[in-house]
Amino acid sequence: MAVAALLPLCAGLRAQDVDFSAIYPVEDGMLVSALDSIVVSAARVSDKNPVAFSELDRKQLALQNPSSSIVMMLNMMPSVVSMNEGGTGLGYSKIRVRGCDPTRMNVTLNGIAYNDAESQEVYWVNLPSLSTMLSSAQLQRGLGSSTNGVGAFGSSLNLQSSIPMTKPYAEFDLAGGSYMTAMAGVRAGTGLGKHGFSLDVGYNYNRTEGYIYRAFARLHSVNVAGSWYGERSSAKLIYIHGRQRTGITWNGISWDQMTADRRYNPAGEYTGADGNLAYYDNETDNYMQHIVQGIYSVRLANNLYGSATLNYTRGDGWYEQFKESAKLKKYGFDTDTRSNLVRMKQMANDFYSGSANLKYETVRGMIQAGVNYSLYDGDHFGTLKWVEAMPEVDTKRHYYDNSGLKHDRSVFIKEAVYLLDGNLNLFGDVQWRNIDYTISGVDDDYVPLDSHYRYDFINAKTGATWQVSEHGNVYASAAVAGKEPCRSDLKEAITSGGEVVPEHLFDYEFGYRYSAESLAFAANFYLMEYKDQLVATGKITSTGHVVKDNIPVSYRRGVELSAGWQPIKALRLDANSTFSLNKIVNEDGTLTDLMLSPGYVGAFSASWDATRRLNVTLTDKVVGSQYFDNSSNPAHRLPAYNVMNLALSYDFGKLKIAIFANNILNAKYVADAWYDYEWDECGYFPAATANGMVKLSYKL
Repeated sequence: MAVAALLPLCAGLRAQDVDFSAIYPVEDGMLVSALDSIVVSAARVSDKNPVAFSELDRKQLALQNPSSSIVMMLNMMPSVVSMNEGGTGLGYSKIRVRGCDPTRMNVTLNGIAYNDAESQEVYWVNLPSLSTMLSSAQLQRGLGSSTNGVGAFGSSLNLQSSIPMTKPYAEFDLAGGSYMTAMAGVRAGTGLGKHGFSLDVGYNYNRTEGYIYRAFARLHSVNVAGSWYGERSSAKLIYIHGRQRTGITWNGISWDQMTADRRYNPAGEYTGADGNLAYYDNETDNYMQHIVQGIYSVRLANNLYGSATLNYTRGDGWYEQFKESAKLKKYGFDTDTRSNLVRMKQMANDFYSGSANLKYETVRGMIQAGVNYSLYDGDHFGTLKWVEAMPEVDTKRHYYDNSGLKHDRSVFIKEAVYLLDGNLNLFGDVQWRNIDYTISGVDDDYVPLDSHYRYDFINAKTGATWQVSEHGNVYASAAVAGKEPCRSDLKEAITSGGEVVPEHLFDYEFGYRYSAESLAFAANFYLMEYKDQLVATGKITSTGHVVKDNIPVSYRRGVELSAGWQPIKALRLDANSTFSLNKIVNEDGTLTDLMLSPGYVGAFSASWDATRRLNVTLTDKVVGSQYFDNSSNPAHRLPAYNVMNLALSYDFGKLKIAIFANNILNAKYVADAWYDYEWDECGYFPAATANGMVKLSYKL
C-alpha cells in the first residue's frame, strides 16, 4: 500500500540530485549515517518541520548521571517532569510532558513501537542502561509526526540505536555512590572493516538499595549488534536483553507515615508469630525482556531511500507478595478459612512487529510513506507460591487466567513542498490506524473479561515553516488524532458496568526559532484541546496502574520558552520555562485543574570548561505546585520544589573521572502522589535528599 501510494507521487516531482555527502557524514565511502537515519526518519523531525522538539546525542547521553534511567536524563528538557519511585534514579521511573501521563508518550526504538501494547506505558526499568546503547534520543512535544504504536497525546520519544564506530574500541565504566548504588559496564566493537562489517557488544550491571527502604534494584542488560554497510545498502541484526529484580515501591506512603519517616515503605509488612512487625524478604517485581530486530536500509537512487524492520520482543515477569490473613475463597478455594500466603501475579507476552517506509527528497520537496503491522499476544495469570494453611498447595495451579490479543495496523504518507528557494516549507501528514483487540478469561477478581474492541483513527497534521531570516524561522501547525483506551481502562469499565470511549486531541502550535553561532532561543505556543480525554482519577489499581475516566471537555494551553547562550568558548548557559493552564471544563462551565500538571516548569544549566580537561556543570530544575487528583482540593496539592545538581568531570585522556552531587540544596520534595477517592487514602512518593555518585570511565 505504501509503495503504491508513493510511486505515482514521486513521478510528479521534478528529480534533482541532492549531494547527500553534504548532509550526512560519509565514512569509508559508505553513507553510514544516511542509511541509519532512514530507519527513524519516519518518526523524526528537524528545524524544517513545524514541531517543538529537543534532542540528546550520543555524547550528551554519555555525560549524564549513570544512576539515571533514560527518562530521568530528559528532565532538563522543556515541559518535562521526571520522577523515580525508589528515589535514586534506578528502578521504576516515570515521565510527564506538558502534564500528560506516561501512556500519552509514544516511544519507538529504531522506528518500532516500544510501548506495552496493553498498558500503553514503557517500563524503563526493564531495559537498564539503555542510554549506553543509543546514538540519539529525540523528544517531540505535542502530537509530533506520524509514527507506529499508541497515539502521541502529549509527546513522542524516538530512540536510535548506536551507529558503529569507524575504528575498534573498548570502554569500561565503574560507578558507586549513595544508598549502596553501584554500576559496572563494558562495551566493545570491531569498528567498520574494509568489507563493511562490524560487531558491537555491551553489558551493564546496576544495583542500589534505594533511598526508600527496600526499594532495591538488581538490573542487568546485554546488547549485541552486527552490522554490514555497503555502498548503497546496509543490514543490521540487533539483540537486546534486560533483566530486573526490584523491591515493590508503587504503594507510596501516607502523609502521617511520611511525616514520621519519609523513607518508609509498607510493602511486605506483616505481623510475625511473636506479635512484632516483620517484613517478607522477597516482596519483589521481576521481569525479563528479549528484543530482536532485523533492519535493512537501501539507497535506491540519489534521492530515494527505503528501509524495512522486523522486530520480535519476548517478555516474562511476575511480582511476588506476602498477604496476611487472606481469604482463601478469593483464590478459588471453597472454604471460609483465612491464611497467610504468598501470591505471584504473572505475565508472559510475545510482540511481533514489522515496518517499511520509502523516502524521496529533492530540493523541491519530500515525500515519504510507510506501513506498519504488529501483533501482541499476552497472558496474565496468578499462582500461589505458599499457603500456610495448605502445605500441599499446588504451586502450578492458576487461580485466575486471562489473555489479550491485539492487532495494530497503520499506513502513513507525508509530504513537504519547499518554496521560495527552500525558505518556505509546507508540510502535510496523514495516517490511518486500525486496532483490533480481544480480551478473554477472568481477572484476579473473577470478573469475566471476554470482550472485543475495534478502533479506526485518521490522524492528520498540516503546517508550514518560513525561514524569515538567516538565523530565524516561524512555524505553525494544526493536528488531530485519536487514541484507544488501555487495558486497565477497559477492565475498570467492565467491572463497573460503565463505558469508556476513545479520546481525541486537536493540537494547534505556533512559534519562532532563532539559532546563531553563540545564541539560540525559541518560543512555542500550544493549544491542546481534548474531546473525551481519559483523565487519571488519582486512584491506582493493585498493580500500580492509573485508573482513568472520560472527561468530555478539557485542555492544556501554554507557552514554552527556551534559550542557549555561549558568551565565551568555555561557557554555555541554557534555560527553559513553560507556563501553562491545564483544565477540566465542568458541565456548569467551572474549571478544575488536571492532576499532576504544574502551571510552571523550568530548568537552567551552566556548563563551564574550567580548563581543557576540567568541566563543571550546574543544573537547576523548578516544578510548580500541582494537584494529585482532579478536584482542585488544596489538601491534595504537592508543593513546588527546586532541585539543584552539580557535576564535575576531569579527562586524563584514556581515563575520565566524573563526580555527581545531586540535590545539593537537600530539598525534601515529593514529585508524585495518588489519591483513592473510594477509600479516601493518599500515597506519596518522596524523592531522595542530597546524594552523590562517582564514575570512572576508561577507553582503549
